[in-house]
Amino acid sequence: MRQYDIKEVERLNREGKILDVNGVKVELKEVPVEHTGSLDPRVKAFEEKMIGDMKEREATGEHHQPTVEEMREMMGGANFNLNTVEIYTKYIEVPTTYGKVPVWIHYPRHMKGKRPALLYVHGGAFLGGTPFTLENHCRLIAERANCVTFNIDYSLAPENPYPIPCTQVYEVLSYVYEHGEEYSVDTDKISIAGDSAGGNISAACAQMDLDKNTHYLAHLFLLYAKLTFSNHETPGYQRDESAFDISEEEKEYLPGLLHIGSDESNAGDERIYVQGKYDVKEPYISPVFGEKDGHCPTTFFLAEFDGLRLEGEFFAKQLQEAHIPVRVVRYEGISHGFFDKLGILPQAEAVVNEIVKEVQAL
Repeated sequence: MRQYDIKEVERLNREGKILDVNGVKVELKEVPVEHTGSLDPRVKAFEEKMIGDMKEREATGEHHQPTVEEMREMMGGANFNLNTVEIYTKYIEVPTTYGKVPVWIHYPRHMKGKRPALLYVHGGAFLGGTPFTLENHCRLIAERANCVTFNIDYSLAPENPYPIPCTQVYEVLSYVYEHGEEYSVDTDKISIAGDSAGGNISAACAQMDLDKNTHYLAHLFLLYAKLTFSNHETPGYQRDESAFDISEEEKEYLPGLLHIGSDESNAGDERIYVQGKYDVKEPYISPVFGEKDGHCPTTFFLAEFDGLRLEGEFFAKQLQEAHIPVRVVRYEGISHGFFDKLGILPQAEAVVNEIVKEVQAL
């Protein structure tokens, strides 16, 4: 089931215009429907509803700082199963230094021989999110790429802060590599993907893979990933919000769209995830500070109106300067978290297809 014409996805999967961003080639994907203004009309509708709900809570005196439990309840959302063949699901628990980690494995029913593997790490500001939000995505990638996907339910902060989540994910990666035969995985073709906080953990996992000289990973996919907790101590990086150009009539949406990655947002993430126990410039917390030589090839999927877009483009430049193959795709007119909306936003399905293409090319 889709809430858009499949032709919109086909348009998005064509090669887009190339923009030079500080020496990095960024491929632009235009909004695939007729619209006025800057925001995809579907995203604009989401933003209007969110602002309307907030104003209603304020008017009724219900507006307050949500608890961790309330924030977890607000995350995620509906999306659709777009599979056309039967996909099997297997549940396992992987032993790690920090307890057993639940993992859901998805693969085509009639799969024969060894296949590529994709590990997926969900987002959720380090304190929330769930692998079930990404289940349809993992199933669809398994079908279209004829691969095995591993959807990881890592432990959440603040109960389980850094370094627990990234250590768990790296040890799941090690497990998949070491048990490749059991799961019909071609261990030369293992990749990892993550969105937002999950992108941070995926990038940290790739850094661990490099630092430990294990080189399990063939590719890294970063979907609007959080890549630094520091906007002021990162050499060469500047968070310049003037880089975000939006129509005059839609400027009221911009502060909310760009809040993530701001100093205030970073401080909140630090309280939840790092809790003052580590320097936020450690590479497994802020991957922009890590060694780049020998890093695995990386694909970036960014949203035009997302406060994390700038650090994604900066990290891509760092990798490129270290002669690491990178590809950067920016989807115009949309905002943070769009990948969750499979079947609702064509951009989400377009990203699935881009991941599939890269996995098949390994």
